[in-house]
Amino acid sequence: MSRTPTAGIQPERAVQADASLSLRKPSRTLVDQAADSIVAAAARGAFLPGDRLVEAEIARDLGISRVPVREALRLLESQGIVVSTPYKGVRLMAVTNDAAGGFARMRIALEALAVRECVERGPAAGIVGMRAANGALRIAARRRDRSSLIMADHDFHAALFQSSGNPALINVWRGLSGQMAVLWGLVYGNVVPTAILIEEHQAVLEAIERRDADRAAAAVASHLERLPGIDYESALQARLAERSPEARRPEQVLRPQRATRRR
Repeated sequence: MSRTPTAGIQPERAVQADASLSLRKPSRTLVDQAADSIVAAAARGAFLPGDRLVEAEIARDLGISRVPVREALRLLESQGIVVSTPYKGVRLMAVTNDAAGGFARMRIALEALAVRECVERGPAAGIVGMRAANGALRIAARRRDRSSLIMADHDFHAALFQSSGNPALINVWRGLSGQMAVLWGLVYGNVVPTAILIEEHQAVLEAIERRDADRAAAAVASHLERLPGIDYESALQARLAERSPEARRPEQVLRPQRATRRR
């Protein structure tokens, strides 16, 4: 029996974070929007790893035809975010501790490189985005708004990669950020208090502003070092246990996009 998304979610917030879940491309098509919306819903927990993603239902929720949704699912499959199996349909990526641990170690290495290149390049533009994201994180923490917390945290790290000015590095991040959003969405707020995350972000910012590459890289490593040791499998089982046997898919997991292009 296929699992269904959590009942009782707030559909109006299901895709609020969609525009922040990947670094901006020059143009934003319906396919981009649909892909971002699916990842955002997964990051919020509307979809959990292993859930079946039904093309017709997603198209209905977004108010678009099935064609861009089909292409969005193919795009997400190429990024490892969803898996398509003959006769079983499309499902959100599976999660294992071994795979997540390796993924987290790779992320640590990538962010250490990104922060060094940011310092070497001159971080003026990136600092603005990183500071804004950390400010948004503080506001979301006061409001206890999980969706906005995840969005702001992602924006901080996305701004860091953008600041590196390294197109190859930015493209790698863009390809991996969706999988990271799914993993982090399982455990966000349960691993470390948000106040500590904000302080760690601030330490990274201060090191970048001082043009101290070694200190900035060390701050990033310290900030992310907990990720490989997280028990993502248990987190997923806990989230699944929250679903009652009678849970049904709500009328709308995703909501239509209001914009048709990226900012």
